[in-house]
Amino acid sequence: MGFILGLVALPLGNGLDKPQFLKWWLRVDFAFTLILALPVFFICSECMPTTIAEDDEYIVYSDNGFFANRNAYLARKSGVLAETIFDLHPYEGGRLKSDNYRFDKERGVFYGSKMYRIRQNGSRMWVIPLDREKYAKNKEYVYHLIDSLYSAHGEWIDNDDATFIIPDGFTRIDYTHGEIRLQDSISCKVSYAASDSVDIYFYYPLSAEIRLPKDSVSSRSPKEVHKLIKKQKGGLR
Repeated sequence: MGFILGLVALPLGNGLDKPQFLKWWLRVDFAFTLILALPVFFICSECMPTTIAEDDEYIVYSDNGFFANRNAYLARKSGVLAETIFDLHPYEGGRLKSDNYRFDKERGVFYGSKMYRIRQNGSRMWVIPLDREKYAKNKEYVYHLIDSLYSAHGEWIDNDDATFIIPDGFTRIDYTHGEIRLQDSISCKVSYAASDSVDIYFYYPLSAEIRLPKDSVSSRSPKEVHKLIKKQKGGLR
């Protein structure tokens, strides 16, 4: 309130008959208030969400600010508000160009790929649902998209991030920092860090660790990882 009064008092009082002292006091107060307010305005503007991509119905935005995480959010526009329907974590690299992504409303899928150069070179890929019913109905197309993006990348490296939603059961598979995380009715992590084994850590609803010979796991592709975890999950029951 003090900022507002300090900034509006001088303009509102312009043209009114005032004592000389009051005129100078309003000018000094305005100047000091402006100096103090500028950092506040700057911080507030930096904390406003940034639009990454959008069309007439959907928007992808990211949080800003000193304490913001590296998330991007897919949301459905609803007047002046937006209904968040998915999060892409982690995300970095700023605004997407039009050829980096596509909102395929007919098949209910949002997908894309972006190279970025923040700290180290890397990329971000994703295939996620806009509409779950359409996504599941067009699962063969979605699987083809997932395979195409994964195969086009080549061998996975530590600086790459990807999120793929499997149409069967809507299992989420995240590739990040050289690890693979899977989440549906269970939560687990697949690590390839060891030289002779693939380690699977289950976190929810059971806590367990499974170690497999490295040569027994032929591929890190989303479909193969999904099959692997589904098989190992069955053995935990």
